[in-house]
Amino acid sequence: MSSAAPIAIIGGGIGGLCAAIALQRAGLRAHVYEQALVLGEVGAGLSVTPNAVKGLDWLGIGAALRALADEPPRMLTCHYATGQVLVDIDRSDTLQRYGAPYLQMHRADLHALLVARLRELDPDALHTGCAFRSLTDDPRADTVEIRFEDGRSERASAVIGADGLKSALRREVFGADAPTFSGYVAWRGLVPREALGGRVLSAGSAVAAGPGRLFVRYPVRHGALVNYVAFAKQSSWAPEGWSQGGSVDEAREVLAGFHEEVLAILAATPGGRCHKWGLFAREPLPAWVAGRVALLGDAAHPMLPWFGQGAASAIEDGVLLGRAAQASTSIAEGFRRYEAARHARVTLVHRESAAGGERLSGANPEKLSNATVKNEDTLGIFTYDPVTVALPD
Repeated sequence: MSSAAPIAIIGGGIGGLCAAIALQRAGLRAHVYEQALVLGEVGAGLSVTPNAVKGLDWLGIGAALRALADEPPRMLTCHYATGQVLVDIDRSDTLQRYGAPYLQMHRADLHALLVARLRELDPDALHTGCAFRSLTDDPRADTVEIRFEDGRSERASAVIGADGLKSALRREVFGADAPTFSGYVAWRGLVPREALGGRVLSAGSAVAAGPGRLFVRYPVRHGALVNYVAFAKQSSWAPEGWSQGGSVDEAREVLAGFHEEVLAILAATPGGRCHKWGLFAREPLPAWVAGRVALLGDAAHPMLPWFGQGAASAIEDGVLLGRAAQASTSIAEGFRRYEAARHARVTLVHRESAAGGERLSGANPEKLSNATVKNEDTLGIFTYDPVTVALPD
């Protein structure tokens, strides 16, 4: 398909950048409008699973991605109190099994790679300080007018909403359904490896599973940092904002009774402060396309983090959007084929991701060692390839 005006993407996160690069690959102009004044991502770890790596290879950052990321040889699930290994997943053959590695890295590093790649394709494609306000789809002009909070406006041939869970574009076009609290609160931090002294950590990633509580840790930046996230079931999320500063003392209190390694990692958090947020979710929309507007990533199908597929799904969306655009003769056709290609896939991942946390944080973690493992491998999530999966007609 072709267009006179550029396609506008609202949101400069991982999904929005992937969509812009994929559309550039399809021979289309795509401009990204980000509300932040400075492009960047908050400091945190990120899993880049084989299905996502395949997409990032197609987008042209595969070699740089592998140079920065860590590849976990094992993924352990341990008893929260004793540290006993309950489930041991060997990841050493991931490349052979799925055609791409399982990687873990600093989120900011992946974001920077995508920014650099898009600027390589089009130095003028990124626009910061552009907070979306409203839009008007004008069929007579064959364009969409986008208005920003500072009074500026732009015209685009189509608009992609990649502005996350709290998507202003979703609210404007698809209605104001509020996300619901999932029942979990999370604390996230990064610990310099040297702050742990000579403590030996098992290679790869590890989950400490307890009743209503979880602690996940893995290395990033080739082991220089240990990324951790603690989760706990809570009845409500009281703060008015969506996130707030968190105290490590609070996280340690919530994780009372966890084994000594967990408490040592928390205690080594610089400044005793971490990031705290409530996990919110929505059901996937039954339709993500309305006229010349389409959604992707968390704006369309926000996911809980238990399978690490939120960013991966946004990457898949971006790749399929670009492929559908390249294979179609009009925006309407491209959007229709993109939505049809993605809906069943993200519905499955959304459902199983929600169930994954309940399995891990059950009342009797000891049962995990005897249970049939239900994870990304057994569900076939990693076998998916956004580059080769068939596009619907």
